[in-house]
Amino acid sequence: LRKHVRTYCGWREQTTTPLWRIEAPSSDLPVIILFESPVLARHPDNPTDTKAYGSFVAGLYDSCTLVGSSGPTAGIQVNFSPVGARLLLNRPLEDFTNRMVALDDVWGTDAARLREQLAEAASWNDRFAILDREIAARINSAAPVHPSVAWSVQRLVASRGQVRIGELARATGWSTRHLGARVQHEFGLAPKTLARVLRLGHAVGVLKDEGAVRLAEVAIECGYYDQAHFSRDFRAFTGLTPSAFLRGRLPDAGGVAADR
Repeated sequence: LRKHVRTYCGWREQTTTPLWRIEAPSSDLPVIILFESPVLARHPDNPTDTKAYGSFVAGLYDSCTLVGSSGPTAGIQVNFSPVGARLLLNRPLEDFTNRMVALDDVWGTDAARLREQLAEAASWNDRFAILDREIAARINSAAPVHPSVAWSVQRLVASRGQVRIGELARATGWSTRHLGARVQHEFGLAPKTLARVLRLGHAVGVLKDEGAVRLAEVAIECGYYDQAHFSRDFRAFTGLTPSAFLRGRLPDAGGVAADR
């Protein structure tokens, strides 16, 4: 599973006050299975439209989301690569773009079965073993992605969005337009947008690491022309400046608090 699954994370969390985190777009597609308390989500520009989600899967995003909780939470999050998520769900990801979709609506009664098995397992290792079997079975039985489409997306991910789309098109023998249409259908974002998300996701990962950072160096490392370009793109995707994002970092890799 290693090339398709990025991370497993099991957690229990108790906060004394409601906490909202900012979730910046990235190439990780999460499947979250909750044991208690729903996850709350809303768009930063529409605070009155808050929705509660139980277990869910999310597609690729080209904007940030605010995620919060109204009580103690516990569950498991599995982060997939784009190709891994496409195989796991066994369908094009276009319908999941910028959306969180209830797992019951995706897998039907299998979602409830898996949630029950995980909740009743005796330890986190037992839960992870259950996930190993479930994910492997689904990926192994999935219809394959066209090799040129899968390769193009994997190259984009490996380069963190710094490979030219024209170069990918030439390598596949397709036109840039045809490659773009195929990638958008299978994964939900056009290649140029996905490349921007990947650069931003790399930058967010660097900024989330605790410790001092030099924004100019982060900009260069992540493929931006200069710090001004980095700041514009960062604000476009997250609604925050890089400096404000840094100030919101929570301890113990707890994410980034939203102050809106």
